[in-house]
Amino acid sequence: MPKLDIPITLLDPDGGWINTPVHVSELDELPVLLHFFSLKQRGSDADIDAVKRILAEFAPRGLRVISVDVTASDKELRDTNAVEAFARKHGLYHPIAVDDGSMARAYDVAETPAWLLFDAESGRLRHHFSGKNASQHARRVLEHFVQSSAAAPAHAP
Repeated sequence: MPKLDIPITLLDPDGGWINTPVHVSELDELPVLLHFFSLKQRGSDADIDAVKRILAEFAPRGLRVISVDVTASDKELRDTNAVEAFARKHGLYHPIAVDDGSMARAYDVAETPAWLLFDAESGRLRHHFSGKNASQHARRVLEHFVQSSAAAPAHAP
């Protein structure tokens, strides 16, 4: 069982960022969804479609979404062109971290996809869902997360 109550602090991926980097200070008083995925994961199209739906619905209401590609190889880590091409192909313009596995280990992510929800008040991990139906479980609790932080300013995805 993944550990909860971990602060959102490790946002310095070895492989860098696709689209735009994120600094922890930008996440103060915002609910945050970290979405861990791998280019090699089965069913990734459905998972990415779920990310896009969540971005469209919840980002304008204050949710900050950050995806994390858990790299499948050293080559992918050194050359992020495959991740960039994947993002363009799927119309992903939100921040994507290219992780060497250290972020996944720090947040106890053992499989992808994984969806981690951090609350706005404390910036700590409150929910960790992984596996085939993870997006559905995450979506059920997102409404509460966004409602509880409705006073937070909206940020672009």
